[in-house]
Amino acid sequence: MNICVFVCNKNYFDKFIDTYSQLLTNGKYTGPSCLVIGDDLKNNDLLNHEIIKNNDIIIKYFPEIKFSQDFFLINNKIISDKRNITKKFQWHKLHLFNIFFKRWNSVFYIDCGMTILNDIYPILNTIEKNTLLAHCDAHPNYKWKLNNQFCKENKDCYNKLINNYNLNVDYFQTGILLYDTQIIEKDTYINILKLANNYPISKTNEQGILNLYFNCDKKIWKQIQLRNEDTNFYHYCCIDLKDTEYIIVKYKNW
Repeated sequence: MNICVFVCNKNYFDKFIDTYSQLLTNGKYTGPSCLVIGDDLKNNDLLNHEIIKNNDIIIKYFPEIKFSQDFFLINNKIISDKRNITKKFQWHKLHLFNIFFKRWNSVFYIDCGMTILNDIYPILNTIEKNTLLAHCDAHPNYKWKLNNQFCKENKDCYNKLINNYNLNVDYFQTGILLYDTQIIEKDTYINILKLANNYPISKTNEQGILNLYFNCDKKIWKQIQLRNEDTNFYHYCCIDLKDTEYIIVKYKNW
């Protein structure tokens, strides 16, 4: 059985409600769902929202991730768009690979704030064994490589990283993830967290680190299918595409 999973903190709760409501109506989803939360939503009255109660959404609490002191000494100084400071909760996505989720056959993770326009099942039906399906961040021109996800100004840390990894490779976004839970092993979460502490120069928080693990180490990332004969599945940013059918878009400007 598949489960749809969301991760949010208090700031993104309204976006969760919007996206989940669209999942039910436009997406025609009827299966189980889970909302992963951290400390700021634990025991919060927001969780009594009628959408949660009426749809038996599973609330799964994980404590805020504890990073090493060295992590913050380096990460707080990297040159980025500042999401490493303002959106630290994105690291909570690491919990998507906790053994808790092995009770389901597959997980479809969706960022809160996604717009769901049509039936979700054509995407869910593309699941592959022992594979993580996600969208290439450099689509459609493929000019970016994984090295762009890491801050090069900290030369010691960056040199250690490129000595251990080939970063001249394509990489995936973490906005939507569809994966067989067989990819989750008992030490998966711990090993990903170790990577984060070893290389605290990821400019987009969890995204670069998840690529090191699933793309470089495990080599199980594949491009998620973007269309079939009937419709387009996913687009990161749609501009003037009112007449084009999509299932999910990250941003739409119409």
